Amino acid sequence: MTLTSQAVLAELDSALPEKPDSWRDAVLRRIVDLFLAGAALYGDEQVALFDEVIVRLIQKMDRLQLAELSNRLAPVANAPVRVLGRLARHSDVAVSGPILDQAEALADADLIEIADKDRVDPNLLVKIAARAHLNTAVTDVLIKRGNKAIQRKIIDNANALVSEEGFARIITALNGDKNLASAIAARNDVPAELRVWLSKTLGD
Repeated sequence: MTLTSQAVLAELDSALPEKPDSWRDAVLRRIVDLFLAGAALYGDEQVALFDEVIVRLIQKMDRLQLAELSNRLAPVANAPVRVLGRLARHSDVAVSGPILDQAEALADADLIEIADKDRVDPNLLVKIAARAHLNTAVTDVLIKRGNKAIQRKIIDNANALVSEEGFARIITALNGDKNLASAIAARNDVPAELRVWLSKTLGD
């Protein structure tokens, strides 16, 4: 981070304790508006500065303000990653949901950590499973932690990559579910050795 960026953050850190919530809200809106207006043109260093500033400003925001922020940032391809991580981990799905199902900039590591929590909210798994693109590391966790509906959502998503282990976990637990078996069979990435199990279910 440049000396100029460090100076901006130091000045903000000094001012924040003395400022009322209304000031934080107004500044956050202006900062987010500025970011969204030029997001496509900003480089990594500039986005990182926005990230640090917004993270500081949202610390005392209520859930309605955070939900609004989530909806504004979620569609942006280069949205600030620390902000996304904070919003994605919020306990209110109105805040975390838009980030989990839309934000391309949210790292797979964040998705995996959130999905693999003890007693994870099923609604969060639904949001993650709805993403336009999913890598195998994420679908492995979703298949392990999710129910049949989550598994079906993944299978129906042509852009959701599924590992051999993931396919095996679903197929060996079909329990005669021919609809799910048919959906799996329609995919062209099912390992050949697992198609034998599918044929058993479909042939019953």
